Amino acid sequence: MNQAKPINKTALFLAAVMALSVFTACSKQIDEEPEVTEGTTVATEVTTAPTTTTEATTEPEPEPEMLEKYVEYYELNNDFVGWISIPGLTDSSGDMYIDYPVVQADDNSEYLELSFEREKSSAGCIYADYKVPITAKSHADNITLYGHSMANGTYFRHLLDYKNGVDVVQDSYIINFDTLWEENQYVIVACFLIGIYEWQDSEPLFEYYKCRNFDTEEDYNYFYENIMLRTYYNSNVECEYGDEFLTLSTCAYDFDDSRWVVVARKVREGEDTSGYTYEKNSSRHKPDSVSYNY
Repeated sequence: MNQAKPINKTALFLAAVMALSVFTACSKQIDEEPEVTEGTTVATEVTTAPTTTTEATTEPEPEPEMLEKYVEYYELNNDFVGWISIPGLTDSSGDMYIDYPVVQADDNSEYLELSFEREKSSAGCIYADYKVPITAKSHADNITLYGHSMANGTYFRHLLDYKNGVDVVQDSYIINFDTLWEENQYVIVACFLIGIYEWQDSEPLFEYYKCRNFDTEEDYNYFYENIMLRTYYNSNVECEYGDEFLTLSTCAYDFDDSRWVVVARKVREGEDTSGYTYEKNSSRHKPDSVSYNY
């Protein structure tokens, strides 16, 4: 999708002001008892310094500003929360296969057959899991984005390219996911095929789409161990408790109700992403519902 056309600066400013959520922070007043200083005795009277009160206030943090390039999209649809793109997956002209706005609604069904322009469409729209809102100051530890795998190659169809061998992920392991307020990069750590029902696999059902926040290290370990158990590829990308993740999910066609999932870790501040390498994971767990060569 092409970048938004320039718009009037005044309108842009007003839109940005309306778009941002309003947060209030209390100014905490702290009463301090000063040290009492005794004076000298004069004519049998003692003079004491008067007690004074010092007030300390805290300034509320300034609201992050909406990125200018996304204001126009927010004006078109207030459910707009970000933009997903994968620079390494391109057609013969160099255009990215996956380069779309992302919305977030009050449930995960609204945009199944609704376009970004809110028109009826079987292709739907790329949407974020609704359970944890993406705001200027917070979001899930693991943001999950859903999109249809369209036969014409649009939306998340080309996520399936990562099934085609280690060379694909080696050339395309960077994923960009911007929120309205911040540009972000992620590096792929796992790609896997999975079912959504218990009867499809001998392994306990792994509901990856419910792994939103890692409130404890145990929560994180459960998520990480399960994605690495199933991943097509291993890499030298390190992950630890406290990292943030992005999960991309789409339909697969290896068996009924199968899903293809790509998980990426948010790039850390100052991180050099140029040296990551990937190799085939020959010992990965394969769902019982399907047999295939790779």
